[in-house]
Amino acid sequence: MNKSKEERKTWEYPWRYKESFFIVLEIILLGLIFEVLTAGRGAKTLHWPVNLFIGLGILAIIILLHIFFKKHPIIKWLSSVPAAISAISFFAFVVLLLGFIPQDDLHAHRVIRLLGLTHVKNSWLMLLSGLYFLVTLGFVALRRSTPFTRKNIGFLLNHAGLWITIAAGYLGSGDLLRVHMTVGEEQGFSDIAFNAKTREEVKLPFALKLKDFRIDDYNPKMAIFDGRNGEMINEDGKSIIMIEKGMKANLMGWQIEVLDFTSDAYKKGKEYYPADSVGAAPAALVHVVHTDSGKEINGWISCGSYWVRHQYLPVDQHNFLVMTIPEPEKYASDIVFKNQEGETIDYTLEVNKPYSYSGWKLYQLSYDEQMGKWSNVSVIEAVKDPWLPAVYTGFFLLLAGALYLFWIGREIKEK
Repeated sequence: MNKSKEERKTWEYPWRYKESFFIVLEIILLGLIFEVLTAGRGAKTLHWPVNLFIGLGILAIIILLHIFFKKHPIIKWLSSVPAAISAISFFAFVVLLLGFIPQDDLHAHRVIRLLGLTHVKNSWLMLLSGLYFLVTLGFVALRRSTPFTRKNIGFLLNHAGLWITIAAGYLGSGDLLRVHMTVGEEQGFSDIAFNAKTREEVKLPFALKLKDFRIDDYNPKMAIFDGRNGEMINEDGKSIIMIEKGMKANLMGWQIEVLDFTSDAYKKGKEYYPADSVGAAPAALVHVVHTDSGKEINGWISCGSYWVRHQYLPVDQHNFLVMTIPEPEKYASDIVFKNQEGETIDYTLEVNKPYSYSGWKLYQLSYDEQMGKWSNVSVIEAVKDPWLPAVYTGFFLLLAGALYLFWIGREIKEK
C-alpha cells in the first residue's frame, strides 16, 4: 500500500522538491566554504587543453552513469523534474547575485569579498551551480532519448544546444583573451598589447599601424549653469539645447538667439575666428533677452579645448550660459594590418564594425579624450575567444529545436 504524503519522511525515495532544494542549500554552503578556504580568490580558471578533457570527462561520466545505473534512485532523481527545477533556481539565484551585487568592488566589506560575492562570475558558487545544472540537464536529456521518437528530436536538440552553450561558456572562460593596444599616427607597426585585466604585456601574432584617426562630432549644446551649486538647471528635461546658427530658443526664462556658430575657432582678443587647425574649439555668439525684465546680453560661449580656454556668459548674478563638450557621433581609425606572413591590408576600423583575423576580432575602443577630435592616437581592443564556435553551435541547435517543435506542432494540429 502506498504511503500518503503526510506519512512520507524526508530523504525517503523518491526524492522530491524538499530534498532537491535541501541539496541546493548544501551546495551553496559548500561553495562558500571553498571560497573561504581559497581566501576569496574564486575558482581557478581552466585553460586549453585541460578544459576540453574535463568537459569531455563530465559528458562521458553522465553517459556511463545513465547506461549502467539509470535505475539507481539518485540517478532517477537527477533526471527528475524536482532536480531540474532546483538546478534552474540555483543557477538563476547566482546570476541574480551577479546583477545585484557590485562586482570588482575593492571597497566592499571584507566578508563580502571573502565569500566571493564581489567576483561571482569566477566564484565557487557559479562553478558549482553550473556543474549541477549541466549534470541534471544531461540526465534529463538522456532519459528522454529512449525510446527515440520523432517527437523527442526537438526536445533533444534544445537540451543538447543548451548543454553545449553553457559548458562552452564555462570551460572557455579561461581561454578568452581581451587585450588593449594603443597605436599612434607617428608610430610604426606595433604588435604589443596589454591584458585588459592583469595589465600584463602580450605579443600579438599581427601588427598594426595607425594612418589616421578622425571623429565626427555632434554640434555642442548650451545650458544654464547654476554657480551656487555647480549644477545644470533642469526644467522638465529641457535644460539643454543643441546649438545651430540662427536658432532661437527659450531656455529657463531667457530668449536666446545664436547669431554665429563655428565648430572650429580660435580666440583673438574678445572675438572668436574660424580656424581649421589643431586645438581649435567650437564657439557661438549669442543674444540673450530675459523674458520678464527685458535685460539684453550679447557674448560668446565656448566649451574650449586642450588649447583654447572655455568661455561662459553670465546672464544674472548666479546663472551662466555655457556650452557643453560635443558628443562624438562616430569615430574611426584608418589602420594598416600586417599578418605573420608580412602581408599588409588597409582597413577602416569603426565602432561596431570589427576586423577579423584568424580567430581574433579587432574593435575600435577609445582615443585620447583630452585631445578630443585632435587625438592622434587610437585605442584598439583585440579579442580572441576560441570557444565561440562551440557557443554558436549550441545556439544553432537551440534554434533548430525550436523550429522543429514549431513544425511538429503545426503537423499535429493539421492532423
